[in-house]
Amino acid sequence: MGLEIEIEYDDTPDGVWAPASEPPLPSHSRLSRPRLTGPPVGHALSVHFGIALTTLVLGAASTAGLLTGRTAAHDRTTVLLHLAPVAAFVVQALPAPPATQNAADLLATPWTNTFDQDMTLSVINDGPDPVTVLGATISAMDFQPAALTPASTAPTAPGDVSLLRGRAHFVCGDYPQPDASATIANLSTRTADGQAHRETLMVDRFSEIAEQAVCARMPGPQIVRAVTVTPSRTPGTYTVTVTATDRAAFPLRMALLQAAVENWESGGGLQVATRDDVLIPPHGTGSIAISVSVDDCAAAGGAASGAFLYDTLGFSDGRDAAGYPQARLIQQTVAIADPNAIMTYCLAKSAKSDGL
Repeated sequence: MGLEIEIEYDDTPDGVWAPASEPPLPSHSRLSRPRLTGPPVGHALSVHFGIALTTLVLGAASTAGLLTGRTAAHDRTTVLLHLAPVAAFVVQALPAPPATQNAADLLATPWTNTFDQDMTLSVINDGPDPVTVLGATISAMDFQPAALTPASTAPTAPGDVSLLRGRAHFVCGDYPQPDASATIANLSTRTADGQAHRETLMVDRFSEIAEQAVCARMPGPQIVRAVTVTPSRTPGTYTVTVTATDRAAFPLRMALLQAAVENWESGGGLQVATRDDVLIPPHGTGSIAISVSVDDCAAAGGAASGAFLYDTLGFSDGRDAAGYPQARLIQQTVAIADPNAIMTYCLAKSAKSDGL
């Protein structure tokens, strides 16, 4: 009599065989017990019993391996979402301000640093399996976490892009998350096996996209009302007084930028300085005095004739301490190269040199 055993192998890539198990070694207590005598080796009943037992063990092992492989395939959950290669993060931009506005028009325009802007996030499914994107939250320095909802609830096939939309409340200058500089998205997804997953993506390392689209385009709260030049008794020196009005509901700090000091000296031929910062009260007016001295007549003459407009003044929230590293700085160009004062001094200096 012959017995034919057929074993079904599991050819799934994730299939694994259940580990073989060996019967435990007999303990000392079992070895000391009397043994029951059985049929001698080679007896027909013993042979048939061994064949049946072998069939049962092999069948159980095959079934266990097949179930293990199917379970592994069923539990496989691969989520590989990345930013889409094109237009991954888009923020609705503020309209560009007019090139020129007079003080009266600016004073008549209400000023704000809060904006509600639409935004979109596009992610691509780089994994081997479909993924359903359920939603996301996105946060940056200039706005609190905002909810994003997918444009479609259908699963995203491998290689396809899922689009999410939302609206963020910007508060430029308040920095609701002062310890974070990046734009971060936290996504909720569900794989084909029904498992829920969360994935975090860095959208923008320094939040430059949101910054440039909204807060960098925000009109400044300051209005430069007047720039006056006062000659000095010392040849080649004069004072520029800048008067500005604060449209914000908080005080503004008006200060001479250190970069302006370096730029005017290296490129404009002028040495500039001021005594201290000036705090402008809310909806009030303040003035800052900048002392100017001619250092290089050729460069200063070029700056005066070319109407150099370096970013000279910086306006920031007066509630912050001076030099606060996270203060939002709004730069203001001011023409301080006075042609009359520069030419008068440089012509006199040239005539004196020729006389010598």
